[in-house]
Amino acid sequence: MTHELRFLEHLRQGVASLLHLPLSAIGLYAERETPRDQYALTLHEPYPLVEARLHRAGFVRNLVSSLKFRDYVMPPETSVASWVCYPNGALGSDYQLHLALFVGPDRATTDVYAHWEPSWIRHPIRHYRARDVDAAAGVERTRALFEREGIEYDVVPADERVATGTATAKN
Repeated sequence: MTHELRFLEHLRQGVASLLHLPLSAIGLYAERETPRDQYALTLHEPYPLVEARLHRAGFVRNLVSSLKFRDYVMPPETSVASWVCYPNGALGSDYQLHLALFVGPDRATTDVYAHWEPSWIRHPIRHYRARDVDAAAGVERTRALFEREGIEYDVVPADERVATGTATAKN
């Protein structure tokens, strides 16, 4: 299922890139920086395998998300996918766990960034204005979820993550 929607992910990325400049002229955005404090973990598998794991864990591809980038990488790097989990279902959750996936420097790993935020379905204005975004809660929930699922991950310092992909702290 995840591979069938990948073309929509590419379309989302293209549309967001085209819309960002005109939207920014009126104070809106279609692209947004992913802060370093949202880094949750690194998985030692390419993102298509990570996406399959996320799908099995109850996440859905987030095709309405703004395009995420990490600008501490030169040149800035854009996420390859956006996924979301609604703890009480899409219509019953006030908050959502949002993950952005980035390809690791060796292309065999995937860096996962996370934040806990108001649901874009139930609270679209608060969500878009990025009110009540909690990076620490997102990171904590993501790590706990991966631990429950028995998925091994590493926590890698930024300078190693974007330079060599070498892990320093195993879970």
